[in-house]
Amino acid sequence: MNSPPAWTLEPAALDDLDRISDLKDRVMRADLERLGRWDPDRSRRRVADAFSPRWTSVLLVEGAFAGSVTVRPDAQGGRHLEMFYLAPHLQGRGLGSDVLRRLLAEADAAGEPVRLVVLRGSAAQRLYERHGFTVVHADPIDVHMYRPAPAPAPATTPEQARSRLQDRAALWSTGAAAGRAVIDAACEALVVGLDGPALRELAACSYGEAAIELHVLLPPALAEQGLVFHPVGSSSAAEAVLRALAARFLEGDMTPRELTRAVHQRFGHQLDPADPLSCLDDEYDLLGVHSRSREEIDADVLTEARRLTGTA
Repeated sequence: MNSPPAWTLEPAALDDLDRISDLKDRVMRADLERLGRWDPDRSRRRVADAFSPRWTSVLLVEGAFAGSVTVRPDAQGGRHLEMFYLAPHLQGRGLGSDVLRRLLAEADAAGEPVRLVVLRGSAAQRLYERHGFTVVHADPIDVHMYRPAPAPAPATTPEQARSRLQDRAALWSTGAAAGRAVIDAACEALVVGLDGPALRELAACSYGEAAIELHVLLPPALAEQGLVFHPVGSSSAAEAVLRALAARFLEGDMTPRELTRAVHQRFGHQLDPADPLSCLDDEYDLLGVHSRSREEIDADVLTEARRLTGTA
């Protein structure tokens, strides 16, 4: 199986409705015909009735339209996922799992459950089951599925809050995290007992001001806590993100393949310290072609992560 291509999710616009309707017809027609429910006019009406640019995102691969997904508030609380369509030529490459993983991570961060409905007999049901959804109700046409909110995380320690602030700052400096993530980390640091005038000023920054103010507020707030500010776009920021990803893997938050994929997608082969993990990601793609086993590659990933974090 090929590795997923690089992708982004962008807010939908009103003129995306037609291409989302066209994509639904392409990917859903076979299942709807199997259930005796195929009606092109009704299918398009249902998309039009459900479509809302406020809650819908379009999936772009290399800048081209490749799919859509809607995540709206659910009437029972939490989030409702629907209209998750992926262009046929991109299916089977792990792209759907990557997108779903991000959407569920956002729901988990907000402490919210997720509900959805799939057609009975759809292959998508297996995808959702692999990501923690269970069937709560089924009728001859639809299967209703539910994924609970995560259990409350253990209380954050001051040292964990400092580490999170450092990691979020590095991610922001590489363009991989929004300013609001840094502000949230500063607020968390205050809550668990870290303090200082620069940290308080950073935590008080509004999300709307973050794009301008973080360049001024972040360096003194980090220095006050004994942390390092990495200039925006610098190689030191990229290397800090790389170490943070390796640390997440060592803490059990990522599988070996998830680590190599994240590193490969973010850095390619352009960042020297990241290149060994990117090369190992290529080796995962060649499983069954060369003599190396998954266990051998996993062991190399562990060795490399320990080297990056200084825990070898």
